[in-house]
Amino acid sequence: MTISKQSKIKQANTKLRYENKELKKRQSFLEGININEVESFDRFTIQSNNKLKEEVIAISTISDVHIEEPVVKSIVNGLNEYNLAIAEQRITLYFKRLMYMVNQARRAGYRVDNLVLGLLGDFITGYIHEELEEVNELTPVQATLFVQNLLVKGIKFLSENGKFNKITIPCVPGNHGRTTKKKRYTSGYKNSYEWLMYNNIRNLFNEIGGYDNVEFIIPESEFIYLDLFGYMNKFSHGDHFHYQGGIGGLEVPLKKWILRENAVIKTDISWIAHWHQYIVLNKVRVNGSLIGYNSYARAFGFEPEPPKMQFQLLDKKRGFTLNNPIILTDWK
Repeated sequence: MTISKQSKIKQANTKLRYENKELKKRQSFLEGININEVESFDRFTIQSNNKLKEEVIAISTISDVHIEEPVVKSIVNGLNEYNLAIAEQRITLYFKRLMYMVNQARRAGYRVDNLVLGLLGDFITGYIHEELEEVNELTPVQATLFVQNLLVKGIKFLSENGKFNKITIPCVPGNHGRTTKKKRYTSGYKNSYEWLMYNNIRNLFNEIGGYDNVEFIIPESEFIYLDLFGYMNKFSHGDHFHYQGGIGGLEVPLKKWILRENAVIKTDISWIAHWHQYIVLNKVRVNGSLIGYNSYARAFGFEPEPPKMQFQLLDKKRGFTLNNPIILTDWK
């Protein structure tokens, strides 16, 4: 027998011994499994979809619709397009997908009796900049009426089909909905198309009746504090701090603002909008925008982001758990 053949036989024997050793390990592992434990685990996974009823509150926010502000496809290099027809489609899609997300949670075994729907402002673009008087497709008054009707339809849909015991709607105005050129801090609500719109919607629901599960919160303050399962939630538009660029992006000034705000009234989560960025941090949720990527963002080189809104589950026992964006368009 040649040396080459002897070497090959030795290699084959070594391989067989290794495989035999591995087979013995697997056999020993299988013999040690308790069949009863496997069956009990299977029963648990089946029951989790049918009998597990963890109580949660669904929280979602809609904002930065800018209903009458067009986005011309050629100006943003084909990354987005927006007009009145697309805006209506996205708002309708938002309410449908919000309902879908709630139903998915219910199929997973959660009990979702209550919904918090935050209206966080900038539903219109308004005339706060001179250029907007030239490009907007509607005047501020027309835009307010247009988006008001869409919100009424969406809230009716949730109330009639969502099987909610209660829908709580915190309403805060944005900076674009003001009637003045500069922001006013004490009398801001008095000079806001959106504050007027929120009151109109509430009055309409009160007049038509039959929507006792819907509650509107419309303060004169720019901040709404809402205790949910012992967790303090704050809702505001989010235009209360400045971002000058730099490393770390929006998160650095955002965290500083949260620290300052907690010195005033301590909160567990702040819900804000304004920045057109979907951000999830430990103490804050920043809403995306419904208008999506526009010419302003393109001019300053901001990173494109699809139109998406916040969706969050607040578990009664475990606190804030699942967070999923509600994406409102196909994004390539």
